[in-house]
Amino acid sequence: MKNRRVTTQIKNTLALPRSAQATATLLQNLSTVFSKLFADENFVTLLQAESRTTIPEYLKAALHEGETWHDIT
Repeated sequence: MKNRRVTTQIKNTLALPRSAQATATLLQNLSTVFSKLFADENFVTLLQAESRTTIPEYLKAALHEGETWHDIT
């Protein structure tokens, strides 16, 4: 029983870098999506029309990046 638990822990530990990389990739993709959304004037106008005046803290960085991206294009 103890050997099986140790083996499982080793497998989980070995899988951590792959899992971390997958999570980092997903977060980067989401950041890109939100940046593009917040750069879209129509999307921002829709949020305003729906009286969405606040956004969660973790999306504020994407909003700022979106504004910067919109200014460049």
